[in-house]
Amino acid sequence: MDAFERIPVDVRWKLAAHELSVLPLVYRRVIRDGADDHLYNEVERAVWQELGREVGVIARAFGMPLRNAHEVAEAFAAATRVFFGPEYSYEIRDSAPDEADLTIRKCAMAERAREAGENPLAACNVCHAFANAAIPDLNRNYAPKYRGSICAGDSTCSVTIIPRQE
Repeated sequence: MDAFERIPVDVRWKLAAHELSVLPLVYRRVIRDGADDHLYNEVERAVWQELGREVGVIARAFGMPLRNAHEVAEAFAAATRVFFGPEYSYEIRDSAPDEADLTIRKCAMAERAREAGENPLAACNVCHAFANAAIPDLNRNYAPKYRGSICAGDSTCSVTIIPRQE
């Protein structure tokens, strides 16, 4: 057995997800001080928009249905949990015709910020860029509407998947 195989699969996933969730804080510390705030925020958003589009790659690779708001919310949450690990906990319920409420009870990025003594609000730019790219990539007829955020001090994140307004 090689060294890699000595690490159990579930532990590998938890470690990888942990490191991904701390990544925004790491490059914020390294780059932010030397960069213009506006430029930094734009670059950060672009990076996380690209990662958000990977949600669609995962959903399609595993044949997840994406026909309505509930299915889009399920695919988004499941693929996001792949990236951020078991710390990302959520529930989904239908809230109106063709709308679904995604309630996130625990966010790995906000947890990493707290652990590092950083303001969890730093995760908001990253999270919104990620979700704003991922949701319409799953189904171009839907968009996220934010109703609460852990990183802004709320006890949960509340995102409603709604039909896209033209």
